[in-house]
Amino acid sequence: MFGRRTKEYYNLSEAQFEQMKRFYEKLGFNKRQIKRLCSKCFGAEIRVAKGGSGNDEWVFSRQIDYIHSEPEEECGAICEDAMEGPVARCAMPAPMMSAAMAGGAMNAAPAGMMGMMGMMGMMGMPAPGTPAQFSTAETHVSPENEQHSPLDQSQIFFSANVNTASWDHVRSRILRNKKIDKDFVRVEEIINSYRYTLPEAEDELFSISVEKGDCPWKKDDKLLLVGLRGKKADTNVRQNLSLLVDVSGSMDDQWVLTQMSIAAIVSKLRKGDVISIIAYSDETVTVVKQLDCEDMDACIDAIMDIDGIGGCTNGSEGLDNAYKYLEKHFDKDANNRVFIFTDGDFNFGVTSEGGLKEFIEKKKKTGIYLSIVGFGERNFKDNKMETLARNGNGNYTFVSNPYDILDNLSDKLISNLVTVAKDVKISIEFNPALVSEYRLIGYDSRMLTQQEFHDTEKAVDGIGSEHNVVALIQMKEGKAEKKYSSRYVKVETGDNDQELAFVEIHYKSPDDKDMVMTKTILLSDIKEEKTSSLPVAADLAAFGMLVKDSEYKGDLDKDLLGKLNNDCMASLEIKEPAPYSHFYVIRKYAGV
Repeated sequence: MFGRRTKEYYNLSEAQFEQMKRFYEKLGFNKRQIKRLCSKCFGAEIRVAKGGSGNDEWVFSRQIDYIHSEPEEECGAICEDAMEGPVARCAMPAPMMSAAMAGGAMNAAPAGMMGMMGMMGMMGMPAPGTPAQFSTAETHVSPENEQHSPLDQSQIFFSANVNTASWDHVRSRILRNKKIDKDFVRVEEIINSYRYTLPEAEDELFSISVEKGDCPWKKDDKLLLVGLRGKKADTNVRQNLSLLVDVSGSMDDQWVLTQMSIAAIVSKLRKGDVISIIAYSDETVTVVKQLDCEDMDACIDAIMDIDGIGGCTNGSEGLDNAYKYLEKHFDKDANNRVFIFTDGDFNFGVTSEGGLKEFIEKKKKTGIYLSIVGFGERNFKDNKMETLARNGNGNYTFVSNPYDILDNLSDKLISNLVTVAKDVKISIEFNPALVSEYRLIGYDSRMLTQQEFHDTEKAVDGIGSEHNVVALIQMKEGKAEKKYSSRYVKVETGDNDQELAFVEIHYKSPDDKDMVMTKTILLSDIKEEKTSSLPVAADLAAFGMLVKDSEYKGDLDKDLLGKLNNDCMASLEIKEPAPYSHFYVIRKYAGV
């Protein structure tokens, strides 16, 4: 009779391990801190596969070494084999085993192979013989915006979108030569992931600018760019962050990236900034409370104390606890925000999109903001994360490798942390004397009704410090004709030949005051001349529509996309695109 202890670890290739060290160096950690961060991840040892390539992708299976030992050294959970022979101890970590037993998940020790398979399922591990790459990923499916005559529909209403998750996801797929599911492509997120040189905001919380030029993929059409740029916020505001970490079984292969993401955020904080770390699976555990980030070694201690315990995912309970904790420790002079690190696979508690929407709308009223950092692929629940972000004063990014982390959680962290305008809703009304047809590119799932636009309680996305929001409209110039008849409504083209469109923006200030901002777009304001933002936005829109296989892509193909990309780089005087940049990814996709 004998038992087995377990030792858990992740295998990294030498190249990955070196990249990890350079990653932490770039974040400013010292050698001693880097050594610690590179030694363990969520309780498992990090090992370097000598000479081997390991896994070229940043996805790692947690490996288990079984070590012979005396039975009393084990967790005590015994699986009796149906056949005669030695007793096998299960690989389930003790904390999860005790939690499962206490919660009634296991009323008796399961027997034989069937029992082991059942427990592996509870841990988020595929049972033997099941396909490891079976995908259960989910996303929203929204029909594309259509073309309209201003005489049939003169106004469009939509909410701002500063999320980058769709771009991050598409970029990752292209760089790894993976097939792209077009339902995951949100063109406006691709457009808005770029840092444009829009005019700075002065007296208002954001600026409004306009550019116009030719449409590359449809002869005789024009592109109208309406750009918003958030005002530069006070970066000295204190941060009061609750970091909510999904340690359920479905996140097992993403924990290395999760630990790196948490470290990236912590590295940007300073004295007076406070973090709390809460881990959750089927139950919630507080790892550290109200830790001042002046002591970076203590922050690293807290990161190293996070333990991956497997189990199912009660995301709603985890969020509820994180919000309640921040409500209890709310700092009126700080930015109070919950960060959740998850694949969105909420399979316990509140799980439906509708239920999550109702849940997060209530939490939004606390004045606490939300940031979502998404991970994974085969179990990736994009729809649930996007629902939470859109309805909870939130933003949403996706991480598949260290570059994503440096981009979204280091370089852009302050923009994502400090909100300058909440619930930003945009209306653009076109003059039928000058515009015969128009179509808003992207924002398919962000369209609002007129009632929602004027409803001050309707929750939508905000704009952070120096955030860009670009709306790109494809339009035909000329006098509009009414396409559809109405029994009672008669609308005629106006005589105004100087006013192209009217922009109206509704939003809330950080202290919840309802605000309105307007801009009349005159022809004299948008004389066609060389601009810096429109060519880039057009290039990104063309890329997004081609990847999405949009029915409105017109003459677009990879050859035209490559030409647009070359022209755009030339206008910006870029000779060689930086690895992982927008232009680099587009060139790889187009085969330039």
